[in-house]
Amino acid sequence: MTTQSALPSSTETLPSYEIVNFSYGAGTEAELTILCYGKRFHITVSANNLKGDSNATKEYLSLLEKLNSGEPHDRIDDEGDPMEELCFWIAFRCNPHMRALTSKRPQRMQTLHDWFHPDTLVLTPKDAPDGILHVYSSTPSPQLLQELTPSVELSGSIVKHGIPVVPPSKILLPQNTAKDFWPQRPAKVFTESGMARFFKPAHLDEHADREIQTLLRLQELGLTETIRAPRLLEIVEAQEGSSRISGILLEYIEHRDSLGYVDVLNTPLSTRMKWANQVQEMITVLHAAGIVWGDAKPDNILVDADENLWIIDFGGGYTHGWVEKENEESVEGDMQALSRIADFLLVTKSE
Repeated sequence: MTTQSALPSSTETLPSYEIVNFSYGAGTEAELTILCYGKRFHITVSANNLKGDSNATKEYLSLLEKLNSGEPHDRIDDEGDPMEELCFWIAFRCNPHMRALTSKRPQRMQTLHDWFHPDTLVLTPKDAPDGILHVYSSTPSPQLLQELTPSVELSGSIVKHGIPVVPPSKILLPQNTAKDFWPQRPAKVFTESGMARFFKPAHLDEHADREIQTLLRLQELGLTETIRAPRLLEIVEAQEGSSRISGILLEYIEHRDSLGYVDVLNTPLSTRMKWANQVQEMITVLHAAGIVWGDAKPDNILVDADENLWIIDFGGGYTHGWVEKENEESVEGDMQALSRIADFLLVTKSE
């Protein structure tokens, strides 16, 4: 069933929401999946569908251009993350329609299984013959629901390691208050015995395989403390009795933030110099063991309670502005990111 409603110019406040997935292509299309108002909304946006609203088209294309620029994202200036800006713009434009679809009693999420299977609607903003921008809503196809649920196939070499397997229904989400129907994106989760874990979903076979293989290699070599990287503890199954998984459970590192969100200018220079040295030392150890970090950037570094850095995310790939495409998943890419991270850390107020 498909329904439509006009998308009025709204100054209503957008409530808190969680970004589940975001993707965009080489053209003018983007897809955003968020949790908001007690539902999961999968929003598909295209500049071709916005042509009747010149202001909306201009704003959307400007945000896409900024996202595609490849410039390093520096939170020292107050511009904000380009991806987050675009996600907020899409969510804000659809806010009146999402609010109208709000259920009085949102689904309570208690486990990872609940998080994977919320009530879901597809939204498509587009022009209508009356010249007003409308949002069309429809029920998702079984294929889309399957795509929105993390699931990858484990390689045979990983299966042989005998990593403990846990069903998502046995992984508990934090519940802060009785009204907390929508906990934040599941990062810190708990086993039934109350042990904290960091949950990382698995969306692509090659990335999940690379990360698990790297983490196992680090543990085999006894390097998880030398370079301060979390240990792999369990995997979360996607389908009982199969080798498909929905993610991994890592040692939870108590931390105050990722390095990318630290107020660098107001951090003592001595601390920043220590951090720059720590990143360099850890990358040196990785390379000496024949391991490439991959998607090296401040957002993939944690600052713990003792002001020490931890490297996370060994799934590979690269991020515009930190590693060039041609250096993806290479020693050269790690070194390029190291140089840019050092510049990020050692910037001065006069700059």
